[in-house]
Amino acid sequence: MEITGARDGAQREKKEVARMEKGSVKHGSNHGTSVSPVPGQGDHSLTPGSEKREMRLAMKGNLNRRVLSMMNTCVHCGLCAEACHYYCSTGDRRLIPATKLERLSHLVDKHLWSPGSLFPFRGRGAPLDERVVEDVFRAAFEECTLCGKCALNCPMGINTGDVMSLGRSMLCSIERLPSGLIDPVKTSLAAGNFIGLSAKDFVETLEWLGEEMEDEVGEKGFRIPVDREGAEVLYVPHPLEIRDVVFLLMDAIKILHASGVDYTFSSHAFDTVNYAYYQGRKDMMMRVVQRTLDAREKLNAKSLVLAPCGHGYRAMRWEAEKYLGKRFSFPIYTLAAVIDRYIESGRIKLEKDRIRGPITYHDPCNLARRGGVIQAPRNVLNALTSGLVEMEPHGVLSYCCGGGGGLAATGAYRKKRMKMGRIKAEQIRKTGAKIVATNCFNCRTQIRDLSGEYDLGVEAKSIVELVAASLKE
Repeated sequence: MEITGARDGAQREKKEVARMEKGSVKHGSNHGTSVSPVPGQGDHSLTPGSEKREMRLAMKGNLNRRVLSMMNTCVHCGLCAEACHYYCSTGDRRLIPATKLERLSHLVDKHLWSPGSLFPFRGRGAPLDERVVEDVFRAAFEECTLCGKCALNCPMGINTGDVMSLGRSMLCSIERLPSGLIDPVKTSLAAGNFIGLSAKDFVETLEWLGEEMEDEVGEKGFRIPVDREGAEVLYVPHPLEIRDVVFLLMDAIKILHASGVDYTFSSHAFDTVNYAYYQGRKDMMMRVVQRTLDAREKLNAKSLVLAPCGHGYRAMRWEAEKYLGKRFSFPIYTLAAVIDRYIESGRIKLEKDRIRGPITYHDPCNLARRGGVIQAPRNVLNALTSGLVEMEPHGVLSYCCGGGGGLAATGAYRKKRMKMGRIKAEQIRKTGAKIVATNCFNCRTQIRDLSGEYDLGVEAKSIVELVAASLKE
């Protein structure tokens, strides 16, 4: 298989932009609603009379005491406002987390929960108010990225993102989804990855990469291991690294090879992305997760290492265990955390300041605030640069970049992403950095777009990119 120009920066950036902008809204309003059938629910159209039943069933299946408590304990203090990048970027009071929570609670109280929703003479037979449904759709899918920062400011511990996730599951049950969260999930369930890449194409790509990387790794006849049993590491890439930005996949392989770790890829599972998580469908999320779990078990790999992807890591590392109600018997890491261990143990060595700074780091919400991966990326960056400058705030308090929650998957939301990312753009500008490193594919895309939108003049880089460029020969 012949692929050319893998390291042509202009070409790969063009591909990424095209991918982000080609999505379009299907069948719905200009807010991005879609009435396409949801995976697992058959090819049918819901009648108005059945929508309440479906939403009530979804609420019953996803509501727990914690979320119910959060829906009923807001004291309207407003402290969550300054934590929300939507509000901070616009000043729009409707975007305050407490207000978004009220909008969902209104739907639940009016149609799904109160006595008036249970008895025919009190309104049960009336269809859902379409204006209320549309408003909740905007709140859950367009105006919240599920980043969880609001919970850190709330004296009652309310995580509006978790409540909005319930709202998403309810909307999904009546086939209301942004277009960018429909086909990727269908494709993932059907083909094993969200872009529909065949196992044959994946293996052929790795074979070609092995040939291309012979000189880089200094090994004649270099071959990238696939389906090797008993490996220490099963590495799960991001499909867009395979199809569009192959240099990122090459960088990850270069690092794994340099470390001397016994690693392998799987021809059965090569997708760390899990857009079903953003649909709010935990059952579908687990079907996506299970493919990777099955591959690890089949190969008897000692650990899973995931390519940079915030929500993919959260779904695999934390949500899957919660859903199953048990701990995994093997560790799951994001690649940056493994790189930190390799540096500390001396398995890889970096040439410091080969890359000119200053460099700042953006904490992906699902990796840092909601995943606990905070110090490892900073250890890695401090090993490769003397010019690390922090945004304020950072770590668990970092603002969302604005591209999470599935917004980056829907082309029609680009303008909204840019508007809601203003506070992040201001953070970046204040650092004076030339490079913004991050550990998430969507965050990298969003920050690159923000740089253009707000004329920041920064390069958005994966931390894997920077490490690979700093490896000592």
